[in-house]
Amino acid sequence: MINQIPMKKIKLIHWISSIVIMLTIIAVLSCKKNYDYKKLLGTWVSTDLVDTINFISDRDFYKMFSGLSDHFDYSLSDESITIQYNGILKIAVQPTTHPYQISINELSIDFRPYCYGFRGQEIKFIKK
Repeated sequence: MINQIPMKKIKLIHWISSIVIMLTIIAVLSCKKNYDYKKLLGTWVSTDLVDTINFISDRDFYKMFSGLSDHFDYSLSDESITIQYNGILKIAVQPTTHPYQISINELSIDFRPYCYGFRGQEIKFIKK
């Protein structure tokens, strides 16, 4: 009977430790995601001056089309951005996922093979 009590305590300590480790990992991964989106906030102009996009939150950005702006939704993962048009044709347009890279003042998104509202190529942006 005495041997069973320490075993129960060991199992309890192991279970609690596992939960603490999992919660720590989730918290660290969440902080990285928030940091990435905060780096995106603001206006970005393509290096060829054709495209201008303005990230306004952790899920919304606008793209200028001939003086008008169209609304897009987005979400980030470690290496990709998923973009969904959020205008009149939203029902007809499927979301697409594209690799991206970001540094302090430079953003690169590869819109190949297709992304509604964007040219099917890699576009480099500079923060305005």
